[in-house]
Amino acid sequence: MKVIANEILKDSTLTINSVLVNYPVTNILDSRLSKITKTDASTTMTIVFDAGAAVTVNSISVANHNISSGVTVLKFQGNATNVWTSPTIDETLTYASGIINKQFTGGSYRYWRLNIVDAGNSDGFISAGRVYGGSISSPPSIAPTFSNTRVSESLKTYSISGQAYGDNRYFYDLISIQWRKITQAEKALIIAWFETLDITKPFFLVFNESKMDLIAKYVTIDSNQISFNYLKNPAWVEASLTFREEV
Repeated sequence: MKVIANEILKDSTLTINSVLVNYPVTNILDSRLSKITKTDASTTMTIVFDAGAAVTVNSISVANHNISSGVTVLKFQGNATNVWTSPTIDETLTYASGIINKQFTGGSYRYWRLNIVDAGNSDGFISAGRVYGGSISSPPSIAPTFSNTRVSESLKTYSISGQAYGDNRYFYDLISIQWRKITQAEKALIIAWFETLDITKPFFLVFNESKMDLIAKYVTIDSNQISFNYLKNPAWVEASLTFREEV
């Protein structure tokens, strides 16, 4: 499991090739997935991030998008100047209907660009709710067994005669992980990570097991505490943590 929680490009100045009124490009930096940007009747989206100075990025995530499986250009690029004829970093992203994520070697550049050409998109425009250029961190290895629970936020009650009715809302995933044997130094790293993220800051979790359907999730920490249990040898501890999917 890898954590992408350091959003390197969040303070960048953004430019976009086409944008629909009321859907500004700055929406892609809003932590709420529902705040999207849209092109104005264009199936090409080009977003340039000007970080103001060279910054190191080694991961890109795109969430809540309408990109189609027939997309012909889907790239994330980095360069020292805002000229894109031959960028130094030129990463081709793999299409996914959910979160598109790629981790790469990276580099330190002032300008970064998301480039999408999706001429066959039946919507006639491109939209994206979150574009997150960040850096990867790897917490201590988790236990090979962990849980994934699908939750409904709908409210249900019953009438006096026993019929169910209610308010249909939304669904989300809970992902629970365990650390079964970690050192005191690793415990300190997890505490620092927990305190940096707290419980309100959304970030990306990426799982590197190709046979699992949990590839990438946009989450927050679900609990307001993390407990460590000392093992028989107190040099080692175990802990668990649950993440809630942001929708």
